[in-house]
Amino acid sequence: MASANKQQKRATRAKAKAKQNRTKRAEAPVELDPNDDRIDFESVDLTELFKKMIDAEKISQQAMCTAFLEHPLLALVLEQEGEEIATDFIIGALIEYRQWSQETDEAGALAWIESPAFQADYVAASDAIAANTQQKN
Repeated sequence: MASANKQQKRATRAKAKAKQNRTKRAEAPVELDPNDDRIDFESVDLTELFKKMIDAEKISQQAMCTAFLEHPLLALVLEQEGEEIATDFIIGALIEYRQWSQETDEAGALAWIESPAFQADYVAASDAIAANTQQKN
């Protein structure tokens, strides 16, 4: 697990990125190169993912984290954009999810992500997915 300072920097970066993404969505759509098969992650509709997450959260927070981490979009982000941008995307998506599901502000969503309970559930979900992946290989 990253140090508290590194987590804070990532969270701050993700918060700024999430705000930037919301601002961009409000603007006129940008013309994309039709030959570029990469996904524009800043304009991806996450509603389907959020609905899966909220259903899983009824079971437990760890189940919600598992639903989030198992979504194919995350692997695609990592593949196309690299680890740093994927981390920003993850934090930004989690902030947006919390705002969507709990109607909280950014600070409240960020506090939830940084909470020890969420961190423990997120790591446990990640470890369980990694263990299942190893067993399949």
